[in-house]
Amino acid sequence: MNNFALVLLDSRGLERFDTVTEFIGADADGSFGILAGHIHCVALLRYGLARFRDQVGIWRYLALPSGVLRFAENQITVTSVRYFLGEDRDAICDQLAADMAQVDSEVHTARAILSEIERSLVRRLAELSSRGYAGI
Repeated sequence: MNNFALVLLDSRGLERFDTVTEFIGADADGSFGILAGHIHCVALLRYGLARFRDQVGIWRYLALPSGVLRFAENQITVTSVRYFLGEDRDAICDQLAADMAQVDSEVHTARAILSEIERSLVRRLAELSSRGYAGI
């Protein structure tokens, strides 16, 4: 059976699988599949789940917030900020949802802090302006 390599890259490092026979992912246009010998392609993977099967027939699931897939020279490279990999798709979907909730919380906190800094700067500028500092 023909196979190809799959390389997963994220902020934590790299994982490589050398005996992949099938990859199924999804982009903005819908689901697609890749087999060995596929033509060169690039796709922007959407939030969600992709999967791949090795030559033994084991399916592994890949949950990611988004990513870039490139297939060239019989190798898929998927690059993402973060991904979760496993054979239990429900568990990795839960991990992705929890990670995205954490990121959303951190973004919300950062925006609140920036808003407070901005309000403080505006207040300080108003104080300086009312004291007659013409250069401001």
